[in-house]
Amino acid sequence: MIQKPIVPPPVIFIGCALIMAYLPNLYPFKINALAVYLIVSVSSVIAFFSLWQFYKSKANINPIHLEKSDVFVANGIYRFSRNPMYLSLTGLLVAWAVYLQSAVSFIGIFLFIYFITQWQIKPEEYWLEKKFGESYLAYKKKVRRWI
Repeated sequence: MIQKPIVPPPVIFIGCALIMAYLPNLYPFKINALAVYLIVSVSSVIAFFSLWQFYKSKANINPIHLEKSDVFVANGIYRFSRNPMYLSLTGLLVAWAVYLQSAVSFIGIFLFIYFITQWQIKPEEYWLEKKFGESYLAYKKKVRRWI
């Protein structure tokens, strides 16, 4: 049985970022700082448009209280990804790993993807399927979970 989300996505994000910062830098690499700015910029644009689409649709932004959702957003940036907000957080973690110049820190990105999928995305999808039925199932068939 899928449970209701209890850990807010920003907490998962911060936890993974902290793990990344404290992992030993066993495989350092050098990269231009411009790459960090570029990744942060792209992630910020994705976050802006995903939040903007929620605002325009008057959708519930609270990831813990799924029952308050009356709409699911399937237009704008949501035509390309079912989870652009989580995609933007993942991008920020990629930028963080590049900033840390530590190949080992990429473990935190994989942890984030795993935990956000298990603890947040799957419960959201379960709830949306129950609430919106065939229309959400058709959307799931058309649009990938991440990219």
